[in-house]
Amino acid sequence: VGVLISDKLTANDFNMGGIHSTNKKKPKQPPKKGGTITPIDRATLDLKISRDRLSKYRSKLALDSDKLAARAKALHAEGKTKNALQLLRLRKYKILEADRVEEQLMTVLRMVDKIAEKQNEQEVVNAMKSGKNALQIMHDEMGIDDVLDLMDELRDQDEVEKRINEVLGQE
Repeated sequence: VGVLISDKLTANDFNMGGIHSTNKKKPKQPPKKGGTITPIDRATLDLKISRDRLSKYRSKLALDSDKLAARAKALHAEGKTKNALQLLRLRKYKILEADRVEEQLMTVLRMVDKIAEKQNEQEVVNAMKSGKNALQIMHDEMGIDDVLDLMDELRDQDEVEKRINEVLGQE
């Protein structure tokens, strides 16, 4: 049934929606760029997400505390001292919770810093290993005996040059 009707259309294009239907095939997505995620990367990401959540929670607690203080002040002004005291107790709880969250946040920040520090140390150690290996290869290629022989040859060449200069100086 694939009869050519025009340059671009065939008889198949007129079946079930033809050229007006959408292509149901999804295009292949290119492979994701980047490498694999290491456990260290995952841990760092999780810690940073925790840091952000704790920071938002701490801000929310501070805002709640301020609102509670304002409401307690308003209730006290209205003569509802008992309700104002309850709000102040709740505010105290929020402040203690904010302090606890602050400690957790500091712990998370220290852990993120320690991971970054250890990664830097690991890079330094790897660079030192590479440098040591490069030096070892150079030393293997040129040993002490080779250097001593080279120095002897240079002295011999200096002596030959001095003799040539003496001969040329006599003429």
